[in-house]
Amino acid sequence: MRVYFLLLCVYSVASVSDKESELESKRRTVLEQLTKTRTVLLDGYHLVTRQIATDVHMFRSYRTVSVIFYPIMRDVTDARFTFQSEELHLNNIGSCEPQDVVINIKRASYPAVNPDGYDFPKDFLDPASRDKIHTIEIYSDGKNRTHSIKNPRPGNWYALVYIKWEDPRTQKVEQQGLVADCNTILYTDLQVKREDEIELIDCYSGLTIDSADIPANFKCMSLDNASPISFNITVTNTSNSSNILFRVQALSLPTEEEYLITCAFDPKLNNIQTITFIPNPISWHYIQVEPIQNTSKYADCESYYYRTDIEETDNHTVLDLMRDDKGRFFTFEYGLPTTDVQDATSLINITSNEIKSVRFKVNQFIDIGGNLAIEASLLMSLKYYMGYRREMKKGALLGFTQENQFYRAVICLDIGHTSIPLETGHCKYNDKVKPALFVLNSTDSESIYEKTIIPYPDSGTWYLTSRLFCDEVVCPCRTSHNGTKYYVDAEAADKEGENLSGEFTNYTREGETNCNATLVLSISSTSCLNGRCSNHGNCLLNTFGGLVMSFCSCSAGYGGWDCSDDSRMDSRMYMLIAVLLLTLSNLLFFISIYVAIIRLYYTEAMMYAFTMVFSTFYHACDAPAQVAYCITRGNILQFGDFYCGIMSFWVTLLAMSVIGDKLRSSFQLIGAIVIALLTTWNMHSFVAFMLPVAVGVFVLLLSWFLDYRKTRSMSYHRSYYTRHLPFGIALVSVGLICYAFLQTEQNYKIIHSIWHAIIALSVVFLLPDVKREGSPNPFLPSSNYCKLPFRRIFSRSPAPATPGNQS
Repeated sequence: MRVYFLLLCVYSVASVSDKESELESKRRTVLEQLTKTRTVLLDGYHLVTRQIATDVHMFRSYRTVSVIFYPIMRDVTDARFTFQSEELHLNNIGSCEPQDVVINIKRASYPAVNPDGYDFPKDFLDPASRDKIHTIEIYSDGKNRTHSIKNPRPGNWYALVYIKWEDPRTQKVEQQGLVADCNTILYTDLQVKREDEIELIDCYSGLTIDSADIPANFKCMSLDNASPISFNITVTNTSNSSNILFRVQALSLPTEEEYLITCAFDPKLNNIQTITFIPNPISWHYIQVEPIQNTSKYADCESYYYRTDIEETDNHTVLDLMRDDKGRFFTFEYGLPTTDVQDATSLINITSNEIKSVRFKVNQFIDIGGNLAIEASLLMSLKYYMGYRREMKKGALLGFTQENQFYRAVICLDIGHTSIPLETGHCKYNDKVKPALFVLNSTDSESIYEKTIIPYPDSGTWYLTSRLFCDEVVCPCRTSHNGTKYYVDAEAADKEGENLSGEFTNYTREGETNCNATLVLSISSTSCLNGRCSNHGNCLLNTFGGLVMSFCSCSAGYGGWDCSDDSRMDSRMYMLIAVLLLTLSNLLFFISIYVAIIRLYYTEAMMYAFTMVFSTFYHACDAPAQVAYCITRGNILQFGDFYCGIMSFWVTLLAMSVIGDKLRSSFQLIGAIVIALLTTWNMHSFVAFMLPVAVGVFVLLLSWFLDYRKTRSMSYHRSYYTRHLPFGIALVSVGLICYAFLQTEQNYKIIHSIWHAIIALSVVFLLPDVKREGSPNPFLPSSNYCKLPFRRIFSRSPAPATPGNQS
């Protein structure tokens, strides 16, 4: 029988090792199914890339996302993405329900999204001000879904793929081996259509075109400067020509939404047009000329001949920043070239009669997985840093600058081009106006410093453009009593809620027409936020197909991009009650230990004691960090908890069996080895629990059957079969139902505590009281229990007598 049992255990472990090959076989089957529904290649399109089987997981953090890389070349008029998701069923239990798969696509970097609903930290750049993120939702039902992007900009596009987030607190805790084992996979490909008929021209020489050749597309390369281009277009043979729409776009062909300049003109009235626009330095620019009937919704091209809004760009300086690499993932700085190895902070002198830009390059692949931090500040006078109050002049507050100047610095951030900072605090690039990145004011101590963080910065050339505006206002000014702020208008004062000295005074504050300042600029990149995740998470790296990104893995109930959001975290009292329930419920094992000892089951009593100790300290260590207590590493306690728990079932079933002590000890040793292997293989698998229990039940029933066939009577007292055993089996059944089917993340501490209590109490009724004689109560020690000869335990056994020594 020992040989049979040993072979059964070895076979079980061997069958487990074949799971990987079975999984691979099923994966090939699904891949064959996917390839049967191949994407139809449209006329004029060609296939660029595809990924046949990408694993998709439920979003928990950026650790669980899959990343797909799509390269798109120049002159593409349509990028067509195809997606098909399928469920891979890895066992024969139940069925796999289609999942809601989300794909986020973005150019030049990974999409920075928060699918779990947490807000970005306050210093993060508004995602709406960055490149558009295309979001596609599909079901993993095997059906194709396509998504087209018209005239996409060339470069590297990235997709994040994950199963739509669900609150883990409401999800069931599923035991492996009891439910369907499903794996979601995704097939995707990219096919593009290119425009071959694009004529190459010179941006600075202009264009002459016959009206019969319209529509037409052209492209030209700009120089490495921020100077505007005055593009001349001449249309010939205009007798039968209609109105003409003129569009310019950098990097890609223009669309209705994406363009630098869009205007219309009538060539019969004026066939020569000069259109001025600001280009992207060293970039391809695409010019589209086409006939149009209705020109009411487009600007007149005459308005772009002489542009007062860009005439001030003549005095525009562009400085290149130096890269200071720190030799770690996504850790580097940018600054003006310097020999100082300690600091790359830049001091930039700006004046009111010039525009100054600095530029730096973010490399593709190797730089886009971190977080870019940009900090800017005005360099104030020594009095500011020493805490002096600002001076008063005619009742008005003076600035904290060295010469007491009033000024405001407007800073714009762009990729691939420069913008023109406006006095209103906005940035203008051709026809598009957006809010400035920073507006620094010398008269307000709260706005001389600003900081922003850009998660997963786009690859390309970045420009920071600054412009200084003098405060030329001459007005009666309201001032605050504490001498820290001045107010130009009543509305600003009312918003601040200050206790002011009254209405407008008769004092006037004279402004300046020329001013200068020093801008302190710091640009740096780190993994996560400054290389860390507040104090409530770990900064980790996720790699996928050679792509690397940093992310925060939060702990202790915290969430958000930097693990600083505690909005969904339980109170400390709630966490303390939960951990006390999970730990103190194990104290009921004292009853099991007591009953095992008085019934002379010492091996079983030691096993119950180890189970109690490991389970108690594991749950104390597995608690949130605010209330956790670990006496050693958590993985050691977890292994001990699972291992001793399964061993307790095993030794209890052997104690219930009618077998000899020698055979029982052999089974206990074999079980200890096999259960250790199963727990090491996968302690969370229901197979690791059910296999020893199933074999133990088989040995139990077989021993009872053989004993009954031999003696024709039951081995134990009738009360054991009629009262104790049924009640113990009922307790174990309820416990297993709670453990396997009723647990969720929300009720885990209650249901699992009930599981501890039920299993501890069930031992009291399952252990047969057969090792004692004459004990009237199975729950009380026998009358002579304390008189057992314990001193003989450590005594040497008497040597057996030999024939030669017999008298």
